[in-house]
Amino acid sequence: MNRNPEIQKAFEIADDSLQGVLGYHYYVTAMKKSVDVRKLSEYLPDNVIPHTFSWHRYYQKQDLTGTFESIFESYQSRISLVAMVNVFEVALRKFIRYLDRNGHPQTLNGKKLDGDENYKTHIQWAYLEARKCDIGDKDAISRLPKTFGKIDNARRLRNLIVHNHGLFNQRYKTDAIEYKDIEIELHPDYAAFENSPRVLSRIRLTTDNIVDFSKSHVEVLHVLHNGIQKNFFGFPDAYNYGQEQKLIEWEKVLLGT
Repeated sequence: MNRNPEIQKAFEIADDSLQGVLGYHYYVTAMKKSVDVRKLSEYLPDNVIPHTFSWHRYYQKQDLTGTFESIFESYQSRISLVAMVNVFEVALRKFIRYLDRNGHPQTLNGKKLDGDENYKTHIQWAYLEARKCDIGDKDAISRLPKTFGKIDNARRLRNLIVHNHGLFNQRYKTDAIEYKDIEIELHPDYAAFENSPRVLSRIRLTTDNIVDFSKSHVEVLHVLHNGIQKNFFGFPDAYNYGQEQKLIEWEKVLLGT
């Protein structure tokens, strides 16, 4: 038996893309730490920034550089989180659609899935499928309740970043997936918002948060892929970087070439 090539391609694209997000995060962070801020101004636009094809906005270079000096890690971490969640969301949608295309329609709670459901539904489906996996990293399989909790936390933080300007609201907690034994994870700063909901409370993220979320998404992706290939297509061996002789090819990871 062979791995299903469509499923494997979707997995490898997501796997590479997640590594690309983390590699880019590390690279940009390293550049930020090594750059001479005084030299930035000569490479920035003079006086105005394009806004639309008709309008521009006036700005001061020192305001931009000064602001990034104080908030760079948190802002870059937001960008990395959004990219990471989007990659994983698309991968789950592809898995569901490719399984259906190959004669394995998927259901959740008795309802057929077509890949157009919301991401929250797809995470619940993925959890059930990942729990069926019995090959590969046993520790990763035992961590699924925790890693899926992190994945759901990333989903809710992504939603706040793109829909609420990165500010906490009550929906962040109430929208958490309460399903099977998935562990609900809350950002530690949410407690301050809960105590004073009228005070604007920003999501603060660090590189450590991004590494933690990245590990969770990649680990779950591997468990889910292994389980799908074995349970639906009869391929008995776990995906292994060493056996696949798969080094990190950064140009391929970052540009798909």
